[in-house]
Amino acid sequence: MNDNEALQLAQHGREDGFRAIFANHGGFLFTHALRLLKDRQTAEDAVQEAMASAFRSINAFRGEARLRTWLYQILYHSAMRLAGKRPPLPVEIGELAVSRSASGEIEQKNDVEKILDQLSDRDRAILIMTYWDELPLKEAAEILEISENNGKIVLFRARNRFASLWSAADREKEVQKDAVR
Repeated sequence: MNDNEALQLAQHGREDGFRAIFANHGGFLFTHALRLLKDRQTAEDAVQEAMASAFRSINAFRGEARLRTWLYQILYHSAMRLAGKRPPLPVEIGELAVSRSASGEIEQKNDVEKILDQLSDRDRAILIMTYWDELPLKEAAEILEISENNGKIVLFRARNRFASLWSAADREKEVQKDAVR
């Protein structure tokens, strides 16, 4: 059953509509919750909370965004609540950084995590959504409840802050290596 059919059924209180929405989007939501929270149980809780919230407010869905974007927004807010408003990093976020040798992958991921931890929650979230979750900027902006143009500015500034912190960390490592030699 497609999203439109499922949505219409769900908005009329039909259980099969709710089941279809969950079948179509539950896996997607769990995957993204796990990436945000890095804990299976907390991710399951976030999905359950998000779906319950979505089903309670299904009649409020106006179709201005895709159903998946609306569900992701609800999931994101649920995950933030469960994580104490600061979602842990996905393990694989190291892909944002400049690639290094295979032996340095763990170090690289740790470096990226340290740098992302220095960013504001909004900067951190937009980088994760656009680079890790590969969401279009328009959808990431909707989830963060900002305009698309503001999303472009936030993403631009977040990239610049990340790059600046990354460069500073690289310079510090080089100084430490030189001191050891």
